[in-house]
Amino acid sequence: NEYKSYLRMEEKRGKIDHDNPPFSRLFIVCSKGHTEEDLRDAFGAYGTLEDVWVVKDKNTDLNKGICYIKFKRASEAHIAMEKLHGQPIGVESKPLKVLLSDSKGSSRSAGAQDTKPRSRIFILIPKSLTDESVLRDEFSEFGTVESVQILKDKDTGASKGCAYVKFVKPSSAFLALEECNEKYRAVIAEPKVPRDQRERYGSAGYESDRRGGPLDYHHHSSRTSNQSSSLPPAGYETIICSIWFQDLSILS
Repeated sequence: NEYKSYLRMEEKRGKIDHDNPPFSRLFIVCSKGHTEEDLRDAFGAYGTLEDVWVVKDKNTDLNKGICYIKFKRASEAHIAMEKLHGQPIGVESKPLKVLLSDSKGSSRSAGAQDTKPRSRIFILIPKSLTDESVLRDEFSEFGTVESVQILKDKDTGASKGCAYVKFVKPSSAFLALEECNEKYRAVIAEPKVPRDQRERYGSAGYESDRRGGPLDYHHHSSRTSNQSSSLPPAGYETIICSIWFQDLSILS
């Protein structure tokens, strides 16, 4: 399809790593009257654009009403999505539909547009830290915090040395990922697995690897943006970012 053709063209040019960092590329349904300049002006207000591709008919060279925009940072892409989804730009009255684009390694064939925004981060903390308000206060600098959950042993109630911080806006979660203190080793958490699907993911709600532990999903931030992407292979539908709780003794 057109999207895969575009990716092949970009690979030949050696220009853009579309998945680095993950979740930094948007899929936009726009008006056929929108120009690349219109889109650059509107989306460029929210961050550094690495690529703008307005999909055109190969016979007529006319805009087909869809576009892909790649940002330098995932937080910038999410801010743009939150600000411009449902809004008109330029002289066209048609509101934009702005969604996250799938990774190019996805098994879906249309450059799928159903990637869900993520608003939680998973962090490592000292086991001595048990006051969730401390984390709420610290991470509030990145946006409104909806909830904080320090994970505890169900038998002893002792901290496991890790926590989830959930933000109201996904852009805040990605900003925290990019800019929080490195000591937290923050990763983006996948949306929770629905209760009726947990049987396939185990009692904790995580999809496990063959060793029986939760799989590490993403750890990409501004500090690791020069590293290659480490996306899971196609077929892993809902993988939560986490690490082995057995290995958290170093934080005690």
